[in-house]
Amino acid sequence: MTPSGDDRRRYARIARRDLIQVKEFSLPEKGRYQQALIRDLSGGGLQIETRQFFAEGVLLKIEMNFTGWQRYTSGFLKHFGEAATRPLVVLARVIRCQAEVPGERYEVALEFDGIDESQRTALVRFIRHVLEAHR
Repeated sequence: MTPSGDDRRRYARIARRDLIQVKEFSLPEKGRYQQALIRDLSGGGLQIETRQFFAEGVLLKIEMNFTGWQRYTSGFLKHFGEAATRPLVVLARVIRCQAEVPGERYEVALEFDGIDESQRTALVRFIRHVLEAHR
């Protein structure tokens, strides 16, 4: 699903520079994760920098473990132990993949296609907090 101009900016967006893990999603799961770098993040998707080209429409499994988003999840144990450090795991569809340095570095725009709505809410709240802190 390609977002329209209105949908593209439905969510606030923040610049980030976090390392994440990505791989093409398949059932049964196969393949290995590779590192990528978040460029920006919103409740609807993200833009990353990666060394691999991904075709438009491909579904990626992404593990993001940046500090702080867990604090905005619901639940009593969100500040303790494993719950405080668990990664955000989502499926995202490639909207666009452009070569910055062909064969070496690509800019990939992704739209969340599989995200738990309570996690999306936590992510949106986290982004809102970051934006308010930088005013």
